[in-house]
Amino acid sequence: MSIKLECPVCGYKEIEGNSCPNCDTDLTLIQRLSQLSEVETSTPTKIQAWQFAVIGFVFLIGLGIGTISSFLFIQPQSINATINIPNPVIVVPTPSTPAVLNTPLKAIQPATYTVKSGDNLSIITEKLCGQGASWQLMVQANPQLKGRENEIEKGEVFKVPNCKEAG
Repeated sequence: MSIKLECPVCGYKEIEGNSCPNCDTDLTLIQRLSQLSEVETSTPTKIQAWQFAVIGFVFLIGLGIGTISSFLFIQPQSINATINIPNPVIVVPTPSTPAVLNTPLKAIQPATYTVKSGDNLSIITEKLCGQGASWQLMVQANPQLKGRENEIEKGEVFKVPNCKEAG
């Protein structure tokens, strides 16, 4: 059984070999494909009514099981959950409110004390924190004083201690 082909390149008709006599195009692959037998195409089968009913029944059973299990295994604290929403604070500017200026804020500088002639830590602490305050408050506020509490010099600058610690 010999199949006659048409050349896809030049259009020469009724070629019986593996190459076109007009343009020498190789037709081997086209020749082999044309010798294959045709494959039967199957028509899709229709779902019958009873199959559709079974699918629907299984779906409903699954839906029911899912619904029941969600009620059985639900967390009790999620049922009684309360959401606390804080009261919003609304700030409405009034005419008496000064306008905000676009000036950079200055860094807060700690309070300092400059040593004067005749000062010692006890005198400085009493001046700054009151009667009965211990000189150790000055050392706590100024760690560089440890080991030289009796050797302070005129002109040194110390941080003022938090006098509430004396109480």
